[in-house]
Amino acid sequence: MGIPGKILIVDDEPEALENCRRILNRLHYECFIESDPRRALDLLQRERPGLVLTDLCMPEMDGIGVLDAAKRLDPGVHVVLLTAYATVQTAVTAMRQGALDYLTKPFTSAELELVARRAFEGIGPYEPARDGDLNADGSRRSEEGRTAWSPGVAILGDSPEMRRVLDLVARVAPTTTNVLICGESGTGKELIARALHAQSRRGDGPFVPVDCVSLPDTLLESELFGHEKGAFTGAHASKPGLFELAHGGTVFLDEVSAMSPMLQSRLLRVIQERQVRPLGGTRFLDIDIRVLAASNHDLEEACRKGTFRHDLYYRLNVIQIQLPPLRERAGDVTVLAQAFLKNYAARNPVASPRRFSPETLEVFRRYSWPGNVRQLHNVVERAAALASGESIGPDHLPDELHGRVPDDADSTRFKDAKQAVVRSFERQFLADLLKRNHGHMSRAAREAGVDRKTIERMVKKHGLRGLC
Repeated sequence: MGIPGKILIVDDEPEALENCRRILNRLHYECFIESDPRRALDLLQRERPGLVLTDLCMPEMDGIGVLDAAKRLDPGVHVVLLTAYATVQTAVTAMRQGALDYLTKPFTSAELELVARRAFEGIGPYEPARDGDLNADGSRRSEEGRTAWSPGVAILGDSPEMRRVLDLVARVAPTTTNVLICGESGTGKELIARALHAQSRRGDGPFVPVDCVSLPDTLLESELFGHEKGAFTGAHASKPGLFELAHGGTVFLDEVSAMSPMLQSRLLRVIQERQVRPLGGTRFLDIDIRVLAASNHDLEEACRKGTFRHDLYYRLNVIQIQLPPLRERAGDVTVLAQAFLKNYAARNPVASPRRFSPETLEVFRRYSWPGNVRQLHNVVERAAALASGESIGPDHLPDELHGRVPDDADSTRFKDAKQAVVRSFERQFLADLLKRNHGHMSRAAREAGVDRKTIERMVKKHGLRGLC
């Protein structure tokens, strides 16, 4: 391998070169920059850098060409691709050919620092899923599709949307950064949180999930912070809080938007000070935790309405992972349904159905799945319990999958379905708009006849930063 600490940066945009060099020089790396990929190969041979950062799209030679040439010259050199557009599939293909990672422009200085540390310090080793990779039990991939795996955690999906999520999880997991996981109910936010924990350096420590919705405010405070004996009526003994129990590990705050303003204030102090004081106590306890939070509500909108603290939002939202709804994960429905059926059969080996009829799979593909992965899981379990033969047919599925609405259905179901259609249309319209304008939000705003801030807000809402 090349010399640790030496970095070669290749980009046909002088401003991008200087920005990268400025950030990395500040971190005491020795940087060499070159706008011509062919001259960069001479630099590579002469200086023997340990890391090459190369733009993916350049006129004379693209990043794939630089990657191939660099690996021929020095098989041990690390290469990271920089891509201005959402060419995730190309980047993943390059990673399979030997690239260490990729960064989507515009990237932050923290993301750039992370890939440099991974190259020189071996942080968070990760191989993207390849043909034959891992299944839910840790075995290699079968016909069920791609699986992101870490001890005790499996997330199935081979759609481009999920590949992007899983690649981001792999890149963020080794850090200590707080992460906000956003997505509709049932999209698997806790699974993502568990994957972040399992792939981190805290993976051997505790993972403590907290449901911020189901507990009353006073009880949630006691659960989080703990209490001393006599702190309130019924406190007959001291009890450690969940923050204390999570020391050395990860706290996952599910539906954090449900916290009261008072609890939000106390949580902010915990994150800032890394200390917690039990109810009724006089001493502060030092804690070492990573905070992951999730919400199916728009926290930016909640901040504007004054129901969620801006400062807490910024602390939690250092990195945001936006989970796509199941209706936007083309091809994953069948993969997930077959996995759920296989798991059901393993738990109920006597007279369990082993497959879906082609007609049933077609119903699955046509349905919009407003309840997302959780709804699909419930549908498969119900159908498997009702089926008496080897196969699950359409008649084993609930009425709503066939478009038949029960007489007692209220307007809520209609509103949910309508909102799902609107969200899907809005996301697709925005994606097409950004692609036509090569990721320039100002041009996209002019074409759409709206303010640039509206486009920025929609990009965040739908997790489309990779297109900008």
